[in-house]
Amino acid sequence: MSESILSPEHYFDAGIFRAEQQHIYRKLWIFAGIKQLLAEPDAFLTRTIGGVPVVIQNCGGELRAFENRCAHRQMPLQFEDYGQRRLACRYHGWVYGDDGTVRSIPQEDALYRYSAAERGQLCLQRFALRTVGNFVFVNLAASPAPLETQFTPELLAELEAISAHFSNDAAFARIPARYNWKLNWENVLDTNHVPYVHPRSFLPLLPGMTAAADAAVPARPPATDVSDLSFSTRSTYKLDAQAWHAMVERFGDTDNYYNFYLYPNINFISLAGYVFLIQQFDPVAPERTDVLFTLMVARERKRIPALPAILWGHMKGEKRVLDEDIILLERLQQSLHTQDTRARHGVYESRLVDSARIYARQIAGAA
Repeated sequence: MSESILSPEHYFDAGIFRAEQQHIYRKLWIFAGIKQLLAEPDAFLTRTIGGVPVVIQNCGGELRAFENRCAHRQMPLQFEDYGQRRLACRYHGWVYGDDGTVRSIPQEDALYRYSAAERGQLCLQRFALRTVGNFVFVNLAASPAPLETQFTPELLAELEAISAHFSNDAAFARIPARYNWKLNWENVLDTNHVPYVHPRSFLPLLPGMTAAADAAVPARPPATDVSDLSFSTRSTYKLDAQAWHAMVERFGDTDNYYNFYLYPNINFISLAGYVFLIQQFDPVAPERTDVLFTLMVARERKRIPALPAILWGHMKGEKRVLDEDIILLERLQQSLHTQDTRARHGVYESRLVDSARIYARQIAGAA
């Protein structure tokens, strides 16, 4: 048995939350969205990363990431989660070019009278962006570490291969929850909760997915680097065949449940290579998390007329499982207090122990 190095305050303290934003979310590569939804000119998506509003925009065929606020009065340029619109401010009409510089300002000479030097400073802050297959990652750091230092080349190759099977259409949902984001990350690492929290919704689909099975796996060395916190697993999945399965290009040829854990806040799963779900645990406040769902089926061989119904049917099923987790995690969050004891981990929770240790090192400002 080992006592967690994280105190209850790590789940509700505002100062610790600020340290997470600064030392984790503004330094690591953070998943932002999927590439195929940004294929059209001026297609965009917006996210908040480390408290910073970000827009990823299709700029003449190249994806670019900028701070999502006008250089004039800091108004967000794009409001929606996804859309298609040029980089223009709704407040005073400023328009930006593909490089983030101001292209035009209405009545500039009469109302603003900027000098040439001042005019040259009017641009959007740009951030580093990398794509891995159909995954889009953004890094806010001034000098980002290579993506390969956060995710191993082998894991990146897996992500590229599986995401090549994503369909061009996706369903997206934002589900608010009243708990700290780390509780959701810990929850997906914890297979032992499944028989008790999801006995009817999830467990019947995953024969053999138990903590005992995890504990039987040979011991691995403790994680020493952030790249050790992201990994993939696969297990047997109970597949109910559907007519539309014959109309798509499935990933793989076996009935596997594919699970990718991408530190700090992504759980990406595939149901037998036919359905893909990206779950992101987006920190909003110390005790608030938005769970972002992006759900797709495998790439279509021919048009599936019922695709919207298929997407939303699977989305409803996945949200049902999440709702079962939310009930308990919100109760857990509400019960935490400054005089509380720390968690006591068993041997099967070694992944949680590793995450906590490296997380604590990160928020302290260490590399």
